[in-house]
Amino acid sequence: MIKEFEGNKPIIDEKTYIADGAQIVGKVTIKEYSSIWFNTVVRGDVNYIEIGRYTNIQDNSVVHVADEYPAIIGDYVTIGHNATVHACKIEGHCLIGMGAIIMDGAVIGRGSIIAAGAVVTNNQKIPPFSVAAGIPAKVIKTVPEEDIIKIHSQALKYKDVWSIRYGIMPDCGGESYDGGEIV
Repeated sequence: MIKEFEGNKPIIDEKTYIADGAQIVGKVTIKEYSSIWFNTVVRGDVNYIEIGRYTNIQDNSVVHVADEYPAIIGDYVTIGHNATVHACKIEGHCLIGMGAIIMDGAVIGRGSIIAAGAVVTNNQKIPPFSVAAGIPAKVIKTVPEEDIIKIHSQALKYKDVWSIRYGIMPDCGGESYDGGEIV
C-alpha cells in the first residue's frame, strides 16, 4: 500500500521495488534501486523519511519519525528483518542487524555495523566504521575501512535479488553484484 497522508504522497523512484504487504505512507522519498520488503512499514506522517539508493529494508521492519526528527537512511544500507529505525540518521554503507532498534536522534556513522538485537539509544552517536552491539549498544570494535566493499556488495546483491532473480525489472541497469564477499 502506498498512501497519501495530509496531502503528502510518497515519492518512489520507478526503479525501486516495493514488495507485497509493504506500507509506505506520507512524506517518504525512496531513491533508485532500493527495495522495501514484505510487510515493512515506512511511515512519514509527523515528519519526513528519506531512503537512499541501493538500500534494502527487509521483511517486517519499521521506519518511523518523531515530531523533532526525520528518518534519513543513506545509500547502500542494509536493514535486516524486524529492525526498528525510529527518527534517526543512518549514513551510507551501513548494516543494521536483524531485530536491532535505532532510537530518536541517533546517528549511525558511515560504514558501521549494528549487531542483531542491539539497541542504539536516543541521541547516541555511533562513529563511522564501528561495530556496535548490546543493550544499550556499545562500540565493540572498528570495521576496517577497506571492508566497506562487503557492505556495498550486500546492498548490490539485494538489488539483483529483486530486479533479476524475482524478475521484477531485470533490465533496470545500475550496478550489479559481482559475487564478492558480503557481510
